[in-house]
Amino acid sequence: MSTDRQHGFSLLEMMIVVVIILVMAGLMAPKMLAVIDDQKVRANAQAYAGLLQLARSRATQDNATYQVLTTTTNGVPVAYVDLHKPDVDDGNRTYEPLGSTSNGNNPEPAVLLAAPITIGDTGVPAGFGDNVLLGMKPFSDSTSPMVDTSGNAAQGLAFNERGLPCQRVDKALTCQNAPLISGTKTPIAYVTYLQYATRAGGTAYAAVTVTPAGRIKTWIYQGGNWQ
Repeated sequence: MSTDRQHGFSLLEMMIVVVIILVMAGLMAPKMLAVIDDQKVRANAQAYAGLLQLARSRATQDNATYQVLTTTTNGVPVAYVDLHKPDVDDGNRTYEPLGSTSNGNNPEPAVLLAAPITIGDTGVPAGFGDNVLLGMKPFSDSTSPMVDTSGNAAQGLAFNERGLPCQRVDKALTCQNAPLISGTKTPIAYVTYLQYATRAGGTAYAAVTVTPAGRIKTWIYQGGNWQ
């Protein structure tokens, strides 16, 4: 006479499997967080680059010079296009998501950046400070000489009515693609740095560049190089 026997796992075997799964999850968690942080940096850099492209297109469409600025709304960093009326040379450098009478009641295009992200060039990896990556030394957002018609400086970059990056280096001048800076005619190129505080305790870096011809490109700092 044969007897059917049911085979199963003992409690000890199940505990061993659970421990193995927990160990594997612990080993993979930092890598997964690093992948998520990397994707977040890339997505924000691409969103910012898209806003620059929109500002460039809007400047040519409206035959105006528009500046892209950053601010903070409820603790969240925001990059926006500072719109203004056609008969005015400058916006008011205030983010107006619903528009206002100062810009013809046009809502200002903007992108919300991930809260840990900051825009600035302090402590960023070297690479854009020479003539290698862009073929010229660009201005960064925090050293931009851009001033308004009253002579007040503000961080940010601008596109003129031809869709080219420009600077107003003096309140009496227009925003120019190649202004005289320290007596030298200087084609304007920009690099804006995005810094992200990762959950591993480090900092991830991205950059968005604009050449004098208006070409916009995103970069990620990986393996000791801008790529």
